[in-house]
Amino acid sequence: MNCQPRRNRSRAGATTVEMTLVGIPIIFVMISVFEMSRGMWMYHTTSHAAKVGVRYAIVHGADCANTPPFFNTCSVSMKDIVNNAIRPAAVGLDLNQTQVTFCTVSCATGTTSTCHLSGTDCPTDAWPPTGANAPGNTLEIDIITPFQSALGMFWPGSKPVSFALVNFGAKSSDLIQY
Repeated sequence: MNCQPRRNRSRAGATTVEMTLVGIPIIFVMISVFEMSRGMWMYHTTSHAAKVGVRYAIVHGADCANTPPFFNTCSVSMKDIVNNAIRPAAVGLDLNQTQVTFCTVSCATGTTSTCHLSGTDCPTDAWPPTGANAPGNTLEIDIITPFQSALGMFWPGSKPVSFALVNFGAKSSDLIQY
């Protein structure tokens, strides 16, 4: 003899259907939160690396102190700035895809030079250049890094495995101190 009420037997698959209808949007929301968090982290890291690079560059100008008790390397290159300041602050960014632009005055009007975060293609001559190396001159560093979101594969009409690409840019400028 079956003691189970008849109405419960008729609802046997309802829980599975309800979980499917609710579970799929919840999983999509969770993935969206992780991707937005990862994007915000990458943007903040890019911004922080640009600020650290400018801070390092502005204290290595023409009048930088290289006498006791201050032992400083006054002449630095773009490669030195990338290797000693920007790359350690840019943990997790793609070394070969992240572009670093060095500018005197501003990137719109001044002298510019570009290399990648890996540092392999950065010039080794002194930066800022001799004419722009005086205290009070403006230095600017722009960093652009790509962000590929996995959310693209959930968008309607996308290819089977398509990742959305967005470039995050950060800019920092300051006056040469020494």
